Amino acid sequence: MLSLFRKRKTKGSGKRNVAQERVASSIVSACIRLQQRWANFMQRHTERLSRNGKLILLSLFCLTAGSISIYFIANSLLSRKASSFTVAPLTKPPYANKSGDENTKAFVIISKAEYEKIQRFRFYMDSLARSPSSKKVHDSILTNRPGLMDSILLLETIYQSQNKK
Repeated sequence: MLSLFRKRKTKGSGKRNVAQERVASSIVSACIRLQQRWANFMQRHTERLSRNGKLILLSLFCLTAGSISIYFIANSLLSRKASSFTVAPLTKPPYANKSGDENTKAFVIISKAEYEKIQRFRFYMDSLARSPSSKKVHDSILTNRPGLMDSILLLETIYQSQNKK
C-alpha cells in the first residue's frame, strides 16, 4: 500500500529543473533573510520596553486596527454614495434576433415558367444519368459545373417556399 504513494523519479530531469530550483531557493532565502532582519529590528526596539509598555503598545495596535476596520465597515454600510458595483439592465441589440438571411432571401422571385424550365432541366439530367450511352455527357456537365445540381435543388426549394406563403 505504501508503494503507491512513493515518490517516483522523473525521467529527463535536466538543466531546466536545476535552474528553476536555484531560482526558487534564492527567492526563499531572500524572504527568510528579510523576515530575520525585521524580527531583529523589532526585537531591538521592543526589548527596552517593560511588560506594561508592551501590553499598552499591543492594545494600541489592536484598538487602531479594530477602529479602522469598524470605520470601513460602517462607511460602506451607511454611505449613500454610488456603490462600486452597479446593476444596470442589459439592452438587446436590434439585430440579435435576425439571422442575416433576410437580405438574401427577400428579393428572389421565381415565376412558374422559370420553375417549369428548372423542372425540365432536372428531368433531362436524370435521363442522362440513367442511360449508359449518355452517362459521359452527364458526367462532363457535372465536372464542368460542380455546384449545378445543388443550385437546381436550391431554386426548387425557394420556389416551393414562396408558393407556401
